[in-house]
Amino acid sequence: MNKKGLSLFALTMIAIGSTIGSGIFKTPTSIAKEVPDPMWMTILWIAGGVVSLIGALVYAEMGGRFPKGGGIYTYLKEAFGPLPAFLYGWCLLTVVSSGTIAALIVVFADYSQKIIGFSDTLLPVVAAVSIVILTLFNMFSLSSSKWFANVSTVLKIIGIYGLLILLLFLGTNHIFDNSISVSEIFTNEKAQGFGWAKAFVGVLWSYTGWHYASFVTNEAENPKRNVPLALILGTLVVTLSYVLVSIGYMNVLSIEEIQNSKTLAADALEKVVPGGSFAVSILIALSVFGCAGLYVLATPRIVQQMSNEGLFFEAFGKSHPKFGVPVNAILLQSAWAIVLIFVWGKFEALYTYVTITEWFFLAMACSGIFIFRMKKMGQTDGIFKSPLYPVLPVLFIAVVAWFIVKNALSDDPAAYFGLMVIPIGAIVYFIIGKRKIN
Repeated sequence: MNKKGLSLFALTMIAIGSTIGSGIFKTPTSIAKEVPDPMWMTILWIAGGVVSLIGALVYAEMGGRFPKGGGIYTYLKEAFGPLPAFLYGWCLLTVVSSGTIAALIVVFADYSQKIIGFSDTLLPVVAAVSIVILTLFNMFSLSSSKWFANVSTVLKIIGIYGLLILLLFLGTNHIFDNSISVSEIFTNEKAQGFGWAKAFVGVLWSYTGWHYASFVTNEAENPKRNVPLALILGTLVVTLSYVLVSIGYMNVLSIEEIQNSKTLAADALEKVVPGGSFAVSILIALSVFGCAGLYVLATPRIVQQMSNEGLFFEAFGKSHPKFGVPVNAILLQSAWAIVLIFVWGKFEALYTYVTITEWFFLAMACSGIFIFRMKKMGQTDGIFKSPLYPVLPVLFIAVVAWFIVKNALSDDPAAYFGLMVIPIGAIVYFIIGKRKIN
């Protein structure tokens, strides 16, 4: 492929494909518990899209400045040095990627229970065994795992848009009739109890992935025009999809039913298509299983890069002689994902554990744009530059800071335990690293 070969359509598909995920099948339940109002739930989904778009525009510039790859790891290393980059890789392994695998596999187990029928006590066991199978499959059958990942992506898209159409056209609820108006939101007694920041965890979990779309800036045709346009179009498509699916759920289920649903997509479809829950459960289970497989292979590559650069233990830089995958890093990540399943257990706790920490590093890397601009670092000729600088990065960092602080100060341990892994990583870097990393 030519270096400048990605068209506007290809870039838009990357923006959509890397963002749209399986969270929409599950997170509205948690969001409804915190903000039990249809209109304001919808506004939260729109706000998540706006925040993601702002972040993507800033990351598009950083991707152009440093096209060699590595994403956030590279941005942090170039802006702040090896320690923050190491801490990101450390948290990617111990919190973000392993926690995401655990969360996705818990969704897989929930929908598998809907299909097969087994007791709740077996859910963590089913999830743990599934991770073992998924890990072996991705380690020793690389071509098959890539094929399955592509199939799971197709299934995910079919599930989202098929569900969207059926729920919107077959539902009969009057969704926004009893919503709190904008003029009353600060005075209404019910609204005073809304957990805005906690609800936003589920929203941002579902939108996470937008930053991957910014990494191919320097492979784009006419990047100054196509990259921001693709990010805008992609974010609009994802946002519209999430908003419409959320409305679709509310079109067939009450807020109380959404709050109490364990397999939301299946329960919603069953309301309008009797017997349809079985088919959609199979589709979603296969989709999230394949999605988890992508994380099994992706993060260990970054850990391997860290090892090769002397920023992590040497043993994790080695690849399997036959299959070419970083076996030690994959095994460590999957083993820790299994531990997280038994520690946290619930999907909501797992994605909270992941999201707070991941967005901390997203904001930290975003702040690197100020250093890159001041010092004119990286490539500067012909690259896309983020509009409305410095307003957009400041706004992005401010929103993420509010979101993190509000949740970290809550009584939910999942909200701050992920952040506590960061100082542990610093200890590894300064003490153990001196003796073992090199």
